[in-house]
Amino acid sequence: MVLTADRPAMLRKTGANQTTEQARIFGKAVRYFADIDGPVYPMELPLDSLRTGPIHLNLQFDEPLLSDDSSDWLSQINVAPKEFVARTKPGTLRLVGARGVVVIGHDRGGLTVDEIKQFTKVLGWPVIAEDPLSFPDAIAHASIFLASPEIRSTLIPQSVLVIGRTTLSRSINAFIKSSPITYVVDQRLATVDSDRQADRKFSELPDLQGVIQSDEWIAQWNKVSGRAQKLIGSLEGWNEQVIARTIAATIPDGTALFVSSSRPIRDLEGFAHPRSGVHTYANRGLAGIDGNISTSLGVAYSHKATIALLGDLSFLHDLTGLVNKEDINCRFIVINNNGGGIFSTLPQRGVHGFETVFGTPHGLNPAVIAQAMGVDAKEISSLKELEAEIKAPISGISVVVCDVPDREANADNLKKIMDALTSI
Repeated sequence: MVLTADRPAMLRKTGANQTTEQARIFGKAVRYFADIDGPVYPMELPLDSLRTGPIHLNLQFDEPLLSDDSSDWLSQINVAPKEFVARTKPGTLRLVGARGVVVIGHDRGGLTVDEIKQFTKVLGWPVIAEDPLSFPDAIAHASIFLASPEIRSTLIPQSVLVIGRTTLSRSINAFIKSSPITYVVDQRLATVDSDRQADRKFSELPDLQGVIQSDEWIAQWNKVSGRAQKLIGSLEGWNEQVIARTIAATIPDGTALFVSSSRPIRDLEGFAHPRSGVHTYANRGLAGIDGNISTSLGVAYSHKATIALLGDLSFLHDLTGLVNKEDINCRFIVINNNGGGIFSTLPQRGVHGFETVFGTPHGLNPAVIAQAMGVDAKEISSLKELEAEIKAPISGISVVVCDVPDREANADNLKKIMDALTSI
């Protein structure tokens, strides 16, 4: 539920200061909207709409803006028990063939990890997860080995069931496109993603009919995954891929992990070995690098210990999130490669003006900047130091900057790993 404060409607379109058109600003993305201009408003309909999606209430405030004589109104609010009775029955999916794969987007389409685990257990298909730290039974390193067209051609499925959005790897999306049949499960199909294409679309997990499981199909996936695990397990040195693998393996159970966009979340997807015990979060709406510090602190507010993995640009874009120095336990691990590292792995690499437009080197020291804001910060340059920082108790807000090889060296190392896949 989004509550927005607004000026009175009579001031709109008059040139009044700090007045803009907020009514219906979210368009069809919300299930309900109301432009409220009085102290009393019936909430039955908006709260009912909230059961099936986001709602927006735009609240107009006119002078006087001071409270009335009573300051005890909050104590009069009673929180009702959480209840939800589904008004529709889930759809039914009659499956075709045993060579199917489930692909779980990082946001899970708004479903819980437990709901999806129960569903995939019944289905019995191989599972690919953009978030391997929530699904221990997922196929390890799928985004890496599916980048090989040769390997992908040996694993063409009869059908793919996608839960949520897949927004991280081109290799996963290419694999999905190779399937003759695609099913999608995502609550947003009823709102913002109404034009999404699939053979069958569901806004909730469907009832399954005709489930057929193939031990041979699962063994085929496990064989390729096992070879990829051996390759990735042999990686050495101080680089972004090994850092991601180390963080995923070392982070203590019960810790919350926020991962920023660009390379950090993709390196975790590709190089983390599947496990459980970690509460993962990421901003995968428009997948931007704004507001990541603030989001991390919001996550940390609800957890005893939180680690936030950010790139240097994500960190620098939201520095003001550190100014309030809240009593929150959050350790920021900043991968500093002096710019936008992901672009060195894309076709734009090397074009005229690349550094100015894509690389955007900043030449700054994130640790020194954090210290200037009164935040405990340090720089590290070894796996031993990294493991110590991940395992150490988290008390308050701190920043650990990993000074890694430059962006071009990282892109070359990633390409070397991908090329090695052809021999597995």
